[in-house]
Amino acid sequence: MKAIKKLDTKKTPQYKIFSSNNKVDVVKGQVKVKILDSLCYNNMSFNEIVELTGKAKPTVSQHLRELVDEGLIKSTKDTTDARRKIFCINAEFLGELSRDKESKFDIDEYFTKLPQLKDPFEFYRLILRSLRAEFWNEGINIDPILYNAGKRVGDVFYEELKNDNLEILLKNISKFWENKQLGQIEIKTLDPLTICVYDCFECKDLPEIGEPACSFDSGVLDSIFSKHFNRNITTTETECYAMGNECCTFVID
Repeated sequence: MKAIKKLDTKKTPQYKIFSSNNKVDVVKGQVKVKILDSLCYNNMSFNEIVELTGKAKPTVSQHLRELVDEGLIKSTKDTTDARRKIFCINAEFLGELSRDKESKFDIDEYFTKLPQLKDPFEFYRLILRSLRAEFWNEGINIDPILYNAGKRVGDVFYEELKNDNLEILLKNISKFWENKQLGQIEIKTLDPLTICVYDCFECKDLPEIGEPACSFDSGVLDSIFSKHFNRNITTTETECYAMGNECCTFVID
């Protein structure tokens, strides 16, 4: 059986925002949040969830029942054992709230730059970053929304970029990034496929926050390469201007 990382109950609880059944739910409580976090990536059996949370079976059963009643998760019968249920996510992850999160952006600094910008593109790029900074300083993480928006953009433009030859596809992506002023792309390696983006529109002028900040770019790349390889592809950002690096680096898994 795969190893399950147990819940650290000492960590400050996060508030996760999900959309399901035409409504928005703010979920709090470490156990529920941990269950939903894990189910966003993998379907899990009851015993796996018990091991994940480190809680008693009756407690886990109660949490699962409430999440099912709220429409956030659902269960199906295990195809290999009809007596066992497999739980899966039944909602879309929108973001998270953390009221004790330290401010990471100097909002005033961003807005003092606006009068100096003459290029309309630079103006709107700074507006985008300022909005993101406002959300972050209020403890609202909108990375999932940015990621989903990126996937939609990738879906729209894939037909324009697609080519059966991977090298030609990469050249098309590079031209697309440059023409849309998203940055300059350099293909670092093909195995694993590693893409570096310089002058990244999403994060170039963000302060160093110690974590990747290019959820929109990741969504675009996930969409394009998932369609190209005809399977789900996950993009991992290993370097970022917001981490103090000289470019944003994406590894296509």
